[in-house]
Amino acid sequence: MSEARLEILSNIRKSLTAGEPKTSQRTSELRARLKGTAPQIQPRFAEDNLTRFCEKHVAVHGTYELIKSVDIEAAVIRYLQGLEIDPQIHLGAGPCLDQVGWSEGVFTYKKSADKNTRVAVSEAFAAVAETGTLVMCSGSDLLPSHNFLPDDHIVIADCERIVRYQEDVWPLLRVDDHFPQRAVNLITGPSKTGDIEQTIQYGAHGPRRLHVLIVKD
Repeated sequence: MSEARLEILSNIRKSLTAGEPKTSQRTSELRARLKGTAPQIQPRFAEDNLTRFCEKHVAVHGTYELIKSVDIEAAVIRYLQGLEIDPQIHLGAGPCLDQVGWSEGVFTYKKSADKNTRVAVSEAFAAVAETGTLVMCSGSDLLPSHNFLPDDHIVIADCERIVRYQEDVWPLLRVDDHFPQRAVNLITGPSKTGDIEQTIQYGAHGPRRLHVLIVKD
């Protein structure tokens, strides 16, 4: 390995550890700093979290449906039938999704999405009322490709996991021991761009439709 490569890797390691070993004292200092942080400016709104999330999600051209947890499969099938799409889905994981007993009429694939994937069904770690944003974690069974490659993305969101502000997400991740993650993706509405002759085009950098099934038992 060349000296230049070794130097680059050494600098990366130092930056990741803040140039100091992760001693118990250093870890305690970092935790205290995180605990003592406070958000700066946050918008005030009178709506409850669910109402605000739905309004913001629709404002960015997303769609949603309020359902019971036992109705997840029926809601997925109903949505796909409305678009005349066969019930073949790339399936993610999560507390709600893992409890679904998919019938033989729904074909599920537990694998990464690719350019030919039509539909993915995922579960959000949380949702943000302030902006209508979905918080998607990654892992061995939480595949980030599901967020970006399918034409249609159906996301399950637990009503109890809708937080008020984006800053409220990070303490949840720490409490639930979700760090370290490979990635945390924040998704606000379907993919769209106005770069082409200032005309909005959907599906430019991700799914052209984003449908949220909000579970409220």
